[in-house]
Amino acid sequence: MRVAAASLVAVLCWVPCTRATAQSLPRPVPVTFASQTPGLQLSGILYQPASVPAPAVLIVSGTSGSEGFQNWEIPWAERLQRAGYVALIEDSFTPRHLAFSQHWRLSPATRGRDAVDAAAYLQQAPFVQAGQVGAIGRSGGGSALLSAVAARAGQVQSLPFSMAVADYGYCQRRYGDWTGWTAKTGASNGVYRAGVPLLILVGTRDTHVHAAACVALVSSARNAGAPVTLRTYPGAEHAFDTLYGDGTPAQQANVVNTIAGFIAEYLAPAPSGGPIQVTAADFESHLSRNGGTIVVSMRRGRGPRAVTGTAVLTQNGQNVAVRLNLSEGVSHAVAEIRQGSCALLYPEVAYHVGEVVNGAASGLVRNVQLAYLMNGHFAIVVGPSPASNTVSACADIPRNS
Repeated sequence: MRVAAASLVAVLCWVPCTRATAQSLPRPVPVTFASQTPGLQLSGILYQPASVPAPAVLIVSGTSGSEGFQNWEIPWAERLQRAGYVALIEDSFTPRHLAFSQHWRLSPATRGRDAVDAAAYLQQAPFVQAGQVGAIGRSGGGSALLSAVAARAGQVQSLPFSMAVADYGYCQRRYGDWTGWTAKTGASNGVYRAGVPLLILVGTRDTHVHAAACVALVSSARNAGAPVTLRTYPGAEHAFDTLYGDGTPAQQANVVNTIAGFIAEYLAPAPSGGPIQVTAADFESHLSRNGGTIVVSMRRGRGPRAVTGTAVLTQNGQNVAVRLNLSEGVSHAVAEIRQGSCALLYPEVAYHVGEVVNGAASGLVRNVQLAYLMNGHFAIVVGPSPASNTVSACADIPRNS
């Protein structure tokens, strides 16, 4: 891994930490470990507490990989380290030379095997207490753990985890298609079974992971006796509990406390520094709910009707107002926001802005925060039709530092 360890500890603590506490803890260090994939060495960032051996928590990253570590994975590693746990952020993408926009190349089963390999590394490490490894993951990392802990009907597996948390993991997958850490589960009755206690969290407005699918998965699992628990968050979108997520401070604090309680119950109580406990006030400073405006320059696209222009995004209560002014009187075009960057866009539309008429467009992106759109993974696009491969103008929404 090429990220300098010294730069990682400079990231803002999501939960307040004192200078003395930060100085007394070992610095995070890059590590590598073996993979089941021939010729591949996996990598990660290791956080050790002040006293070892200690229970360990594997953190399986979202699809943004190392580009998004500062939004969820590093804050979790820091709070686990301060509480006395070993924490390892596992990175499936950097060793394979894959960027955020190429995450679709790795299936949940592949990433689940990576998680098992990372757990095996922790199980053998002298600084980890024997048999005490848990795992948490968000988005694609949650999907990886759903795959890794899937169990076959009537079969007891020896999993390398004591517990797992899938924070908005992909619940929609057909239950019988889940690949356990050894083989296909082959669930003929369509029931998802978890081999260890599993916690799933999801927002009710998540457009990537449908809350109804998670409700169905958990209901069928619990009816079959599987130890699966669900927490839903009204009105919350995908990644609502990340640094720039759209969740309320109360929701973000509840996620942390719920996951921390699950770790304490099914892995081990916090070894030092008291239990992990946060309040809504710890998250207030990361939101921009009371205003804020940014202006970005639209670059000329590659299509036959390429234009330039500007886009203005303004926080308006719970919504973001978007206005576009283009250099030419373009009509019969649409403005939209997509994930990715102008260099490599997702094909799907994340948010519709509106129709372009005489070089202008405006719209209201509802139930989203400007800070969330400024997480480094969104772009404003103008094209002849929704989700078009032909782009007339484009601008990357800048990252909120």
